[in-house]
Amino acid sequence: MNQNTNQYFIDRQSVFESSARSYPRKFPIALAKAKGCWVEDVEGKRYLDFLNGAGTLALGHNNDEVNQAMVDLIQSGAPLHALDIMTPTKEMFLENLFSILPPEFAERAKVQFCSPSGTDATDAAIKLCKTATGRGTVIAFSGGYHGMGHGPMALTGNCTAKNHVQNIMPGVQFMPYPYSYRCPMGIGGEAGTRACIAYLERLLKDPESGVTKPAAIILEPIQGEGGVVPAPVEFLQAVRRIT
Repeated sequence: MNQNTNQYFIDRQSVFESSARSYPRKFPIALAKAKGCWVEDVEGKRYLDFLNGAGTLALGHNNDEVNQAMVDLIQSGAPLHALDIMTPTKEMFLENLFSILPPEFAERAKVQFCSPSGTDATDAAIKLCKTATGRGTVIAFSGGYHGMGHGPMALTGNCTAKNHVQNIMPGVQFMPYPYSYRCPMGIGGEAGTRACIAYLERLLKDPESGVTKPAAIILEPIQGEGGVVPAPVEFLQAVRRIT
């Protein structure tokens, strides 16, 4: 088969990689070049990239300034992997990070360095909250996505992957997430948002609800996998007040 075709690389991928591949099934292309917001496949067809590395490429592909910073670091001889050990590069990163945080938040903030994946950050947050509160349950919201690890998947709304993995983390209670277009309360609009808030608050206050006080409530301010659904400001403020 012609090596300059997308199909050639898709077929080769299936030879070397497991079947646990999702994006290649939706986007059966092999990318050869990328710059800014554009990517180009091996057949020379260009695409406007809305996937953006699943949200990780905030400055686009091959940003000149970012590339130069990486080249400078590699050529400096600095350690690129030092576990939790402090380095001048790490200290410089922390200084810059805290300098852009709101002052009142920065004064009491601490950083936890997780692995590169979001599911590890979610898992660390779950363990931290359970340890700090001494409680064992977590409240999540329908439609949310928090990762594909064993614990984070239990907090994720989508059932496709969960149907194939039995007995994932117990103690998860799902609540309705306000969505005007497909309102879980069948109301829609601001009334639907207020109904979701009332349901959550009353469930936690009702001694007969069957829901124990959780270690944490986890949510996405903008649900991504659930359809790009932003939470109403009123709802976010209410969840913050309740917690």
